[in-house]
Order: sequence, then C-alpha cells, then structure tokens
Amino acid sequence: MERHRTLSRRTLLAAPALVGLSRKTDRLITGGFVNDAFSTGHRLRDRAAFRAPARQERVPIVIIGGGIAGLSAAWRLDKRGIRDFVLLEMEPQAGGNSRWGENEISKFPWAAHYVPVPAKGESLARELFEELGVLRDGKWDDRALCFDPRERLFRYGRWQEGIEPEMGGTQQERDQYRRFNEKIRQYRATGEFTIPMERGAKPSPLDHISMADWLATERFDSPSLRWYINYACRDDYGALARDTSAWA
Repeated sequence: MERHRTLSRRTLLAAPALVGLSRKTDRLITGGFVNDAFSTGHRLRDRAAFRAPARQERVPIVIIGGGIAGLSAAWRLDKRGIRDFVLLEMEPQAGGNSRWGENEISKFPWAAHYVPVPAKGESLARELFEELGVLRDGKWDDRALCFDPRERLFRYGRWQEGIEPEMGGTQQERDQYRRFNEKIRQYRATGEFTIPMERGAKPSPLDHISMADWLATERFDSPSLRWYINYACRDDYGALARDTSAWA
C-alpha cells in the first residue's frame, strides 16, 4: 500500500478525476445591496450642500426615521387621534431593518427579521397584528407563520444541533453553562426585564455595566461560553459583549 503523501494544490487541480472541482468559467456572481443610503448619510454627516428646500412647513411633532421605532410612534399617535405630525425617512421605502421586497410568488423581508408569536399578554403586538389581519378571533393566519430556523454549530470537524458549544467541552464548562442558564431563568422570573418596559421593567444596576463585566463578576470564564455570549450580543445588538448592556 502506498504511504500517505502531501497533496499540493497544483496536484489536486491537475487530477483528471477532480477536474469538475475547478473553476470552468469567469462568470461573476451578480447582485448588490438594496435600500442602502449610506452615500446620503455620508453627505449629511459631512454637511455637504443640498438643494434648497422649495417650501417650509411647521408641524408640532416630527418623527425622524421611518424604521420600526418611528413607524410605531406614528401608529400610536394616529391611534390616539393625533395626526398633526410628519415622519421623515431618508430611504425611498419606509421600514428600516423591517423593509420588504416582493416577487411573483410572495412578499419577503429583506433583513430576514421575524416576530415571535406574541403571548396573550403582549397587548400592543396583538393589537397591531389584528389591524394587519394576521390575527383574527384569536387565530393566526397560517400564511404569516414560519418554522423556527434550524441552528447547528460546526466544531472540531463535526456538526452539532444548537449553537451552544457542547462537543469537546470540559465538565467545568458544562457546569458554567448550567449556572448561566439558571441565572437567566431567575432574571426572567422576576418580570423586571419585560418589554415594553411599562409592563413591569424596573431600573437595574445591570444597565450600568457591560455584559463582559457581568460575566467577569460572576466568574464565567469558559471560552466557549464567552464565545456564545459574544455571538448572541452581535446577533441581537450588533455589538460585542464588552459594548452591550448586561441588562439588555
């Protein structure tokens, strides 16, 4: 039997049986970014010259930005009969990270943002979905529902279900995961982290420290746990644990 030998990239690409793995054409992948007004944002930041306004208007309420926060503010004002306001949006389409597109089959979210099915206590979210026709007589429109995403993690050359690292971990790391999850369960049980905040959230010292500082204070030093927390902070807030509030 021939002994194992080093296989170079040149040898691999030259192998006739593997010719199908090499590039056949120079065709580039086409595509681009949608709803990306960074150039306009940079002009505003740099105080570039804009065309002089054709007219001036005075309104008592101005909402800056037509993202989900601005649209929610406008929705609540309208619900209370306050319609003397204006909403300003830099993009051609409102929605912010919740913008959508359409094709001949269906509508789809550009940013892939989905809303968890709100519980019965989530009065504002349920009220909005009732107005949108997604919730009728306590029943959800099946066409608006989707399956939970399947999340897997590739580690040490193998796939595992879920994104909490399990394979190759020590008993100490597993103990830290259990202790961390128990801490989160206890925090959730207090009701102090409820959103919207008027439903029970209270001021917390956790909002004065970062998630990384909280991990250090609680002696969570597992590298895989810290990786997981950084991943969660980046996924939800676009920031690392050192830049994210521990309350959040």
